[in-house]
Amino acid sequence: MLNRRQVWAPALAVAALPVRAAASNRDARLRAVLTAQQAAQRIPGMAFLAVRGGRVVFAEAFGMRDRERALPATLDTRFPIGSATKSFTSMAVALSQDRGLLSLDDRPHRWLPWYRMADPQADRGVTLTDMLSHRTGLRAYADLAAEPGVLTRQEYVRAAVSARPEAPFRSRFQYCNAQYSAAGEVLGQIHGAPWEQVIERLIFAPLGMRTARTSLEQPGADADQAVGYDVAAVEGPRPVPPPRSMVALAPAGAIAASANEMGRWLLMLTAGGRHEGARFVSPQALEALTTPRIDISPSLAYALGWATYRFGDDRVVEHNGGSSGISALVSFMPGRRTGFVFLANRSPNLMTQIGAAAPLIYPLLLEEPPPPAATISTKPPAPPAPAPPDAREAMEGQALEALVARMIAAAGGRSALERHRAMEARGVKVYENQGVRADLSMRAAAPAAFEQTEIWSAAEREIGRLRVFFDGAHGGQETTFGQDGENDPAADKAARRAGALHPLLDFDALYAGATLARGELDGRSVQVLGLTGRDGAREVWSVSEDGLLLRREADGEVFDYADHRPVDGERVPFAIDIRNALGLITVRLDEARFVEAVDPAAFRTSANKSNSR
Repeated sequence: MLNRRQVWAPALAVAALPVRAAASNRDARLRAVLTAQQAAQRIPGMAFLAVRGGRVVFAEAFGMRDRERALPATLDTRFPIGSATKSFTSMAVALSQDRGLLSLDDRPHRWLPWYRMADPQADRGVTLTDMLSHRTGLRAYADLAAEPGVLTRQEYVRAAVSARPEAPFRSRFQYCNAQYSAAGEVLGQIHGAPWEQVIERLIFAPLGMRTARTSLEQPGADADQAVGYDVAAVEGPRPVPPPRSMVALAPAGAIAASANEMGRWLLMLTAGGRHEGARFVSPQALEALTTPRIDISPSLAYALGWATYRFGDDRVVEHNGGSSGISALVSFMPGRRTGFVFLANRSPNLMTQIGAAAPLIYPLLLEEPPPPAATISTKPPAPPAPAPPDAREAMEGQALEALVARMIAAAGGRSALERHRAMEARGVKVYENQGVRADLSMRAAAPAAFEQTEIWSAAEREIGRLRVFFDGAHGGQETTFGQDGENDPAADKAARRAGALHPLLDFDALYAGATLARGELDGRSVQVLGLTGRDGAREVWSVSEDGLLLRREADGEVFDYADHRPVDGERVPFAIDIRNALGLITVRLDEARFVEAVDPAAFRTSANKSNSR
């Protein structure tokens, strides 16, 4: 973790922001929109500030920054701005280019000799522009190595950047926090100080942002800083701490600032890079930051730390930010010298979605009717109609029984499956797109109890442990990094199906119906079995001609099974490839064995395990 004890503190007086004093009907309408959104989005506290023509034209705070202590939000309350931090990091790069210290066309290897990408083409060609525009091929949101909050920024970058890419270099937009952390390391090398100090020196001090911070570490009890809340559907707002990952991810998302201070940022941006009459950043550099570099959709593009789209005849440049308890949106129209910032102390909501607030706010700020809906280009077009489904025949009675019997025979026979009531296995699990490797141990017992323990490592050291458990009725997860949780009823139902030691033996109890079609998998002819679980969930199994299960698709995940080996008469897959929200995950077993029994306490929470002894 970088040492922030010697942060440079500017000793500059804070000049008053120019504010238009007269209230107007526009102000009343803005206030009505904002209070309506606060109620609809269940936002505990928020602050909003708008600028136009070089002046602040509206600024107001609403609700509570701290519900437990009944402290109101103010225009000076610091809110985390999340990924809107990226525009500060890209600005620091642009300011460094203005000073002749680097070029946006430079490769990161010039300053980071340890920087390596797995794709040789990407590693040879990657530039700061590629890194800041999310077009390097790395998987979006591949931040698993940062989650435990153990790795230094350099270690995290090494792990995440060297992970297996998900797309060819420069082929598509994939949001990548790791490359912004890498850019922060480049800035640190150039300026001889951590990213935190670089931002404070190059941006906060010149703009007079005296109370803005580059860290989400817990402030003092008397600090005017918002408490973050996770607003669940049923329960009320629940305080949540800042993510542990924010130390490693700081250049991608760790700034906290007040609406008043973000107003200074907006006034500079809407003045074409000038602050209080003086040049802050060159017009060429500001243009480089806001010029589209890669399409996100046909109507939305990404520049360098900014998204951009059309609102009628106007170009909008904006970036949002958010995680648990954090949401923000910074937006401006360069051609109109108009913009706004919205800060809230709850998880992402409608007001902080790219393009969602513009139709509500800009017509009021510009005092013009909104453009036709067709000219507000922010979202991708509707997906094409799905192809007609394969001809599927409903399976029931003898036909279904025959198929299940064939699958049982392929797995080793009913006698072997019935004899095997518990299992233990060890192996290696690799989160291929995340740069994280895990030593894996598993235990299971019929019908559907299981436990998996993973010891994570990245950048050549242990970073955390994860334990997932299910006792046949209820389960959850435990971690060493503060992400413990229990399953909700839907997750328990999914775990019951996914954790069945021998689903073929429990077929009738797990599934209510089935359809059959012909298909192809990796060049092999397969039978495609569509299943409806007793909980209503859908699954698809791809089965070889001889009855061996090759693929299972369920609950948003795809499991491919290979390298089937005989273990005490039963065929067990020793190679499993999983595709889910974390990308490609490969599991390779070193050992698997059937045992007489597993202590039921192994499938409970650690607290219950202790109590049972």
